[in-house]
Amino acid sequence: MKTTDFEKQIQKDIDKDLSIRINPNATDIAGVYYKDLYIGVAVPPETIKEEIDRGYTDRVGVPYKSIGMALDFINGKLPKYKKTIEEDPSLFVEDKK
Repeated sequence: MKTTDFEKQIQKDIDKDLSIRINPNATDIAGVYYKDLYIGVAVPPETIKEEIDRGYTDRVGVPYKSIGMALDFINGKLPKYKKTIEEDPSLFVEDKK
């Protein structure tokens, strides 16, 4: 699945404010963001696979997450980030670009 399609899936199924952005300093990896806050979930920049593929890695040799793994990480981390923002909105400054 293209990572852009995965982004549409997580926006539809999990939260409309999620996005995926390629790291400008390391284009072999992308991150999942809630609004403009990176939630600590890295995904492949172009294609995310159904199953883990030990031969499909970033430039340092770390295998990319599969779709299921990425969903598990997003669902595990997003509620914590949302709760933190709700408790202290000053921690989050949305980028108005």
